[in-house]
Amino acid sequence: MELNEAVRKINHCIRNLYSNDIDLFERNNYEVTISAKLAQYLFIEFKEYDVDCEYDKHIDNSKQLNELERNIRPDIIIHKRGIDTENLVCIEIKKSNSDNAEDIYKLKALTNRTGDYKYKLGIFILLTKNRAKQKIVYYENGDESLNNSKFGIMD
Repeated sequence: MELNEAVRKINHCIRNLYSNDIDLFERNNYEVTISAKLAQYLFIEFKEYDVDCEYDKHIDNSKQLNELERNIRPDIIIHKRGIDTENLVCIEIKKSNSDNAEDIYKLKALTNRTGDYKYKLGIFILLTKNRAKQKIVYYENGDESLNNSKFGIMD
């Protein structure tokens, strides 16, 4: 799948989340609740892939980044279980602009083409009650994407 098509589908799902489930933000639900709801929308758009929340496996082993010295669980991944050649997107979500350095580190490591996981795209999403204040940053090949402006959400 082309990255532009994947981003278009993800943006559509984010719009659906804000249109249909704004009460999750108004009720101040946990981040995992909101990311699970977003994953439901992604499941519909990415029928040819597996969409998993908090997935901690790499093939049959634990998903790890040695530098963090522990297992990791990206908030949402779009992939095909059991193989690395179809690791499409990894997503980290935050509800506030708190310390997100570890999330950014994970996205850079997971998208690094010379690393173990080789996700084609990493996305950091700051989801806020006020959609105008949301922030989305894309990562490719271990770094912030030069295409961030191209990938931006279009209403």
